[in-house]
Amino acid sequence: MQTLEAFLLALSMMESGGNYQTVNTLNYLGAYQFGEGALTDLGYVRYDGNYSNNDFSGGWTGKHGIRSARDFLANERVQDIAVREWVQLMWHYIEMQNLDAYAWREVGGVTLTPSGMLAAVHLLGADSLAQFVRSDGARDLRDPYGTPISSYITRLADYEIPFAPAPTARVSTSAGS
Repeated sequence: MQTLEAFLLALSMMESGGNYQTVNTLNYLGAYQFGEGALTDLGYVRYDGNYSNNDFSGGWTGKHGIRSARDFLANERVQDIAVREWVQLMWHYIEMQNLDAYAWREVGGVTLTPSGMLAAVHLLGADSLAQFVRSDGARDLRDPYGTPISSYITRLADYEIPFAPAPTARVSTSAGS
């Protein structure tokens, strides 16, 4: 398995070709294509009443000296800090929905590795991963560009996530465990 650093590099390559200054047509920002919701959750942007429109109208908080989208795009170091915070927060979202119990299990013909699960949540959110899991892969939701969640699960499956269950871990799904 490859490292967390390799996972973050692979994620940035899938999201933006590794370009820290990229803004896509939906106004996702930077190498990792952060949206307003993620940047709000991470404390970079103030909530403006609409978590997903990517207009950043609530303003920037100044965290790590970032006061605008321009500042964020210009600062590779802060984007790298943000993505490290983001993967840990996404794993927390996975745990909140008890999806971590599915780590290393086959769902819909694919093995859910922690890195694949993180990639899926980055693409479409924990609710979408939950729909994929609970439908045994039948609900293979797609992003606005047509990318299915299963493609992120499989393409980013082979990376070690130090704060997630190891492949040999036995994760129980029973209520009494």
